[in-house]
Amino acid sequence: MTVAQRKKQEHIVDHLLYCWQIEDLIRAAQFQPTVLQQWAEQQAAEEGTDPAEEQRWLLGVAHSLRDSGAAEQGHCSLVQETLMELAHLHELLLGAMADASYKAAFHAAEPFLKELAAKSEREVHPVEQLVIGLYGWLVLRLQKKAVSAETEAAMVGLRNWANELARGHLRVYYGK
Repeated sequence: MTVAQRKKQEHIVDHLLYCWQIEDLIRAAQFQPTVLQQWAEQQAAEEGTDPAEEQRWLLGVAHSLRDSGAAEQGHCSLVQETLMELAHLHELLLGAMADASYKAAFHAAEPFLKELAAKSEREVHPVEQLVIGLYGWLVLRLQKKAVSAETEAAMVGLRNWANELARGHLRVYYGK
C-alpha cells in the first residue's frame, strides 16, 4: 500500500492535500524520472512502504498530469475524480443522508468559503474551494510565512468541515 492509498483510507481530504503537494513536487522536479524515483525510494524508506509501489504511483501521477494537459497547472485525473467523488458525497451528506454534524460544520465554514470564492478567478464547487483554502494555508505554513489570526480562525472552521467530510467518506465508502 502506498502512502497515498493509506491516506485515502484514513482521511480523504488529507489524501487530496497530499496529492496536490505531489503534483507540485513533480512539476518542481520537471518530471525527471530519476528525481521522482529517488523521491519515491526516500518516501518508502521513511513511511515503511514498498518502494516499487511508491515509484509506480508517483510516475503514474506524473504521466496523468501530462496526459490530462496539467503539466503546468491543474490536476491529474486521480485528483479530478476524487474531487468529483467528494462533491457528490457533499451533496449526499447535506441531502439524502441529512447528516446533522456535517451540515453544521459546512455552514460554520460557509462565510470563509464565500471570502475565498470572492478572491477566486473561477467558480468552483465548495469542496474544491475547501481544498484550495487548506492547501494555501498549508503552503504558507511550510514556507514559514505569517498567517493572520483571522485566517487561522477561519482555518479552524475549514478543518472541522474537512474532518466531517472525511468521516462521511469513511462511513459511506468503507462502512466505518
